[in-house]
Amino acid sequence: MSSRHDPVQVLGYLADTLDVELTLAAFPGMTREKLTEMIRNTAVGGMASRLTGVLSVDGAARGNPGQAGAGMVLQSGDGTTHRFGEYLGEATNNVAEYKALLLGMQKAADLGFKELKVRSDSELIIKQLNGLYKVKNPQLQDLYFTAVKIASAFNKVTFTHVPREKNKEADRMANMAIDAKGSVSL
Repeated sequence: MSSRHDPVQVLGYLADTLDVELTLAAFPGMTREKLTEMIRNTAVGGMASRLTGVLSVDGAARGNPGQAGAGMVLQSGDGTTHRFGEYLGEATNNVAEYKALLLGMQKAADLGFKELKVRSDSELIIKQLNGLYKVKNPQLQDLYFTAVKIASAFNKVTFTHVPREKNKEADRMANMAIDAKGSVSL
């Protein structure tokens, strides 16, 4: 076995193999199967509620509009990092920024993150999502409302502006996706 164990797997194994006769005797009507399921649900729910991720996003457009890509870097508290990018075809820079945000938040949701710290070098998007700027562009309004909808699935999401030089990995992924004209991951 690996020296780094997944707590959910360990508790699931424990639930399958633990001698629980005393526990069953203490809780009349409790079956081994019900107890196993209870332990599994507690393990999965407990781990998921503590999952906090840091999501760095960047959109790139070569021309405005031009060939565009979305880059995302998602880091979890245990040090796991997911780097991925998506080719978007022709888009403006602001659309690419929003698409990177949407793709990144969806990936974080799919991976079970419950809290998310989003970082972007797009001052416009961060200020819009923090309610400091209105979203006047109709194309961006749809993307904005989609972002708000996805964000509502998390227990907590914060949006922070970072300088461009602190967002190089997400930018690299966006540009790699444009070069590949497809999906990329590292």
